[in-house]
Formats: sequence, structure tokens, C-alpha cells
Amino acid sequence: IGSLARGTARQDSDIDLIVVQANGDRITERQPYGPIVLECTFRTAAAWTEQFTPRQVGDESWGYAFLDGVILLDADGIVAKLVDQAAKAHAAYQTPKHMVDHFVWLWSHVRPKMEAVRKRGDITEIGWSAAIMAHPVLQTMWVINDLPLPSLDLGCVQRHLADLTRPPEAPALIREMLQAPPELALQIQLQILDTAIVHLEQQAQLRRPEC
Repeated sequence: IGSLARGTARQDSDIDLIVVQANGDRITERQPYGPIVLECTFRTAAAWTEQFTPRQVGDESWGYAFLDGVILLDADGIVAKLVDQAAKAHAAYQTPKHMVDHFVWLWSHVRPKMEAVRKRGDITEIGWSAAIMAHPVLQTMWVINDLPLPSLDLGCVQRHLADLTRPPEAPALIREMLQAPPELALQIQLQILDTAIVHLEQQAQLRRPEC
């Protein structure tokens, strides 16, 4: 999985492997082998499946690792089934109401502060704000598109930008935000949020209360 599977690895990139085990505890091992660092994550098929549909704020889907990965060994076809399950889980996913409510609350509180930072014009403050808010802005775009959150990995985000269709210009705006100098990046974030907040409020009204 990771950059090696996506074809974007560098000479100093780690090798990341996910292993489907018949039973046993969830384990992640990271070991150097000469100049290469190998990280292996072990889960049962059931445990992997549970992590395709995150239910808590900030939780990310391991489904992207299966969708983007390269199968090295799968004698019984279990990994191929998990890839199919990940695709189906992502297609059927709806952001839970409590997560939608969280982002409605977040931006009602934080967006006015971002606007105030922009108006004050302090370059350092603007740079800090643009850097800190980039991640929750990205998360919000996946939330309003009813897609599980991807990992905080540029390769994964870039690969799945085209999955975003609300608003239609979302992929282009995010690319522009990531490439822009701080002052422009903050302006783009505010522009993105103006649309995203409308979608969040609509989602919040449509979602049934959770038991």
C-alpha cells in the first residue's frame, strides 16, 4: 500500500504492507532491513472490514488502502473480496449525523475567526491559520460528499480528489488551495467553506437522529 503501490515512492520511502490474518490481535510492526524500513499492519478480515466505515470524528477509512493497494499474495481470494467490500462500503457510506453536527458547530465557531485573521492582515497569523485549517477543510469536503475520510497522506488525497462532486469545482479548489501562498490559501478556504456550510446544514436537517 502507500506510495509504493501508487507509483509515487522515492528512494527513501518506507514499504507499507497490510496483512490479512486468520486470527490474532491487531498488530503493527515497523522494522528496518538495511536501508529499507518495512511496516506491516496485521488484522483479521473482519477487523479490516470494520475500518472501512469510520463512525467517529477524525477516524479514517482503511478502505482506501485496499482500493489503492497492490495485491502481492492472495491464494484464497480473501484480499480481493476485501477490496470489493471496501468499494461497496464507500459507495454506500453516509456521514453519521453526529459527525455532520460536529462540523456545523466547528465552522460556526471557527470561520468568523478565520475571516478576522484575513482582515487583520498579519502575515504570520495568516500563514498559521491557513496551515492549521487546511486539514479540517479537507475533512469537511469528504463529509459533505458522504465519503469516508482518507488518511492524512497527500498521495491518497490527490488520488481521490476526483471522488468529490459537491460542489463540482471542489477538486480544482482544493488543488488551488494546496498550491497557493498563505494569504490566497486562506481566501480559498473561506470560499470553500461558504459552499460547504450550506451542504452541512442541509445534511444536518436530512439526517435522522442517532439512537
